[in-house]
Amino acid sequence: MNSHFDLAVLGGGVVGLSIAAQCAKRNWRVCLVERGEIGKESSWAGAGILPAGATHHVDDPIEQLRQLSDQLHEQWARWLFELTKIDNEYRRSGGLYVARSPAERATLKANCYWWDELGIGYQRLSQDRVSRLSPVLFPLWDDSQETQFYWVQRDAKLRNTRHLAALKAACEILNVKLFDHTEVIGFHTQGSEIQGLDCGATLSNQVQSRVVADRYCIATGAWTAPLLGSLGIDAGIYPVRGQMQLYRFDQAPFRFVLNEGHRYMVPREDGRVLVGSCEEEVGFVKATTQEMMRQLTQWAIGVCPAIAEAELEMQWSGLRPGSIDGFPYLGTLHPYKNAFIAAGHFRHGLHWSTATGLLMAQHMAGESASIDLEPFRIQRGNVPSQTARAVDSP
Repeated sequence: MNSHFDLAVLGGGVVGLSIAAQCAKRNWRVCLVERGEIGKESSWAGAGILPAGATHHVDDPIEQLRQLSDQLHEQWARWLFELTKIDNEYRRSGGLYVARSPAERATLKANCYWWDELGIGYQRLSQDRVSRLSPVLFPLWDDSQETQFYWVQRDAKLRNTRHLAALKAACEILNVKLFDHTEVIGFHTQGSEIQGLDCGATLSNQVQSRVVADRYCIATGAWTAPLLGSLGIDAGIYPVRGQMQLYRFDQAPFRFVLNEGHRYMVPREDGRVLVGSCEEEVGFVKATTQEMMRQLTQWAIGVCPAIAEAELEMQWSGLRPGSIDGFPYLGTLHPYKNAFIAAGHFRHGLHWSTATGLLMAQHMAGESASIDLEPFRIQRGNVPSQTARAVDSP
């Protein structure tokens, strides 16, 4: 690990892997340092929901990020498959949005204004149309509930575990040096530059090493704040736990993403169905709880009664990197001119990773980025988004 690199990426989640791959495509010498197992933290724990982006020009920074990511995901899925032969199961599956309570109906009404403004096509569906989409969901609905349904055809999904595997394989093919189970324990700085990293192994059979690079990019997700604290930089990034379940069917009971408030169900190509999720500020406690598992199970059975007969295959949790104002941090890590940050994506890491990889590669190369990164700078006040976004990806 004592070689000199053009770029050292800290963090082996979907954001770090995407940045490493994009820079390696530019023939940079890249290494990636991950404290645990590459691709096994928040990125692995998510559901891979990709809500549709705007279809025309938008000024809002978050909508620009969402739109660019939406445009790139199909390209990346094709590129990754051609390079690695791994299908990340990217599909324009469509998304069904359900509202049973007055609050949820009000939220969906706000979504309609938002979809109209961004040029995202949608339809309000009758109960009969929903039953034709998937008969197994029909037992949930009756006229007395005044349930509302909306369909967004361009919503997409991917299988996050396969996407991460494809990104890791792509990095290996592109000669990125991957160092897992390796923790950054100190920075060497001089003036406005970082000159090196001291890394200590988290496995006993490895030794402490020095990493030297021209550029350093911190993409360490929920663990970013403690790392930046050692540089004297205060970043408003904090862990937010989400809990998930996985059920196994011989064949998935429906093919689209189903959303109700912050809860969702996501079918996989092999018949498995993910159920999630929640938002819990419990610090760095990555564990499941009986109460949340019970709530998710009850909700899932209420939506799709067939869940009650399916095999509950797995339960897990992950720590999302929340930010104070809902914006990720992207750009130069001032005051260090050769250090950069890409963190704080909260529920959107997988969704926004394609745009983040491209934008950070452009920025670190000294090019004009496809989107202005000024609103995402590390030193900023609150930068409220111009449009209300009631629907978020996990």
